[in-house]
Amino acid sequence: MLVLEKITKSYKGKKALQEVALELPWGIYGLLGPNGAGKSTLLKLIMGLHRPERGEIQVNPKTDIAYYAQELEQLDLDKTVLENVAHPDFTDQQLRAVLGNFLFYDMDVFKQVSVLSPGERARVALCRMLLKRANMLILDEPTNHLDRDTQAIIGDNFRDFDGTIIMVSHNPEFVEQIGITRMLTLPTGGITDYSHDALEHFYQINTDDKK
Repeated sequence: MLVLEKITKSYKGKKALQEVALELPWGIYGLLGPNGAGKSTLLKLIMGLHRPERGEIQVNPKTDIAYYAQELEQLDLDKTVLENVAHPDFTDQQLRAVLGNFLFYDMDVFKQVSVLSPGERARVALCRMLLKRANMLILDEPTNHLDRDTQAIIGDNFRDFDGTIIMVSHNPEFVEQIGITRMLTLPTGGITDYSHDALEHFYQINTDDKK
């Protein structure tokens, strides 16, 4: 679905990615790496929001990508919840049914996004990306603004997704809930099969580094 050929990219004057090379087949990936390893940078490179200094990114022509950015800049603050998720393949009634899965009920769908809390905006953005019917989802810290109960509800919506997911998250419970199958590790670009013990070990190391 995706090929990276010796990608090099600097961020804030430092090399964030150094000749990262990988071939990405179908799977549910947790993108792992210490702070500053270039996780968000890699996602933005894949989306074409940044350009690599060296190397090339090849996306399969049959790959349709939907992107969730932790900054939530993809939302139109001047439009309502319903308007932000509008899609020509769905009626308003169908859209409202899907929004219900993301905890927007009744008149909630007519609220302007500008008045929503960060958590509510995150739910709108996550709903919107699923409605795009892409076969690859790229998620950058999707649970940052969500409480634990909401995370569990939102995670159920992604667990049934039958395409590829690449996700950066510091929330191991959510990563496992959506059915992770592989782990993609930076800065090496290595891909390994999912292991609960390895995942827990990685998060523990990162927690200790922050202390």
